[in-house]
Amino acid sequence: MPIPLALILAAASVAPAAPVWPAGVTLPAGRAIDEDYRRQFDRCDRERRFRGRRPKYGCKGDPNAVTALRRLPGGAVAFVSKLAVDLDGSAYACSPNRGRTDQCPTSLMLPDGRGGEVPVDAGTIPYVVIPQAGPKAVRGEFERLTGVGIGDFGVVIANGRTVPVIVADTGPYAKLGEGSLALHQALGRRLCTARGGGGQCTAVVSPMESMTGGVTTILFPGSARGDLTSANIAGIVRVEGMQLLAAARKGRD
Repeated sequence: MPIPLALILAAASVAPAAPVWPAGVTLPAGRAIDEDYRRQFDRCDRERRFRGRRPKYGCKGDPNAVTALRRLPGGAVAFVSKLAVDLDGSAYACSPNRGRTDQCPTSLMLPDGRGGEVPVDAGTIPYVVIPQAGPKAVRGEFERLTGVGIGDFGVVIANGRTVPVIVADTGPYAKLGEGSLALHQALGRRLCTARGGGGQCTAVVSPMESMTGGVTTILFPGSARGDLTSANIAGIVRVEGMQLLAAARKGRD
């Protein structure tokens, strides 16, 4: 039986679904975690409003560009966004010359082997930042929705590179997509302009600009370990991130 022309035209008018992940990123599509929450980042980019509030640190000058926030089979959380630069914990951020918003401590602090604690060094450890700080109504919303917390492992994919990371710091509730100086370097960006005798970054480019979008971050809730130290963190991050990614890529919708 011939197919009616009206059905042929109707089928031809249906646009193919847009890809969830950027070109070159091989992941299951998963499912949306909370589209209303994701759209709040869009609104902040356009209007500097998030959940009806005007964030202290606005988004319009550095748009989040969050195009996906999804739960993969197996429980991993993946999102696509920009990638700003976090210098916290680096030799630069711990020096008197640091920028106005740079801090020496990071949300994840590590035993130094001498009874004290040290920050995770943004200049040597690839890490990412999750939204947290803000008024009570919106504080910690990312963690509540995703289950991702400080110390969890993951990977960041951009520029044809895959870099294992750890969640080592937190930022404002209305900003998603930020990573350490070492993460940007691993993705091919040269942002450190001077290093000290121990290889620590002591000066950075100015102005400091974000990667503007298309960066895929995959994080694994509940993957944090209690045995991290300043001496072993680099090796553990490398191994954990790639092992967890291999398991996520085997998942199916």
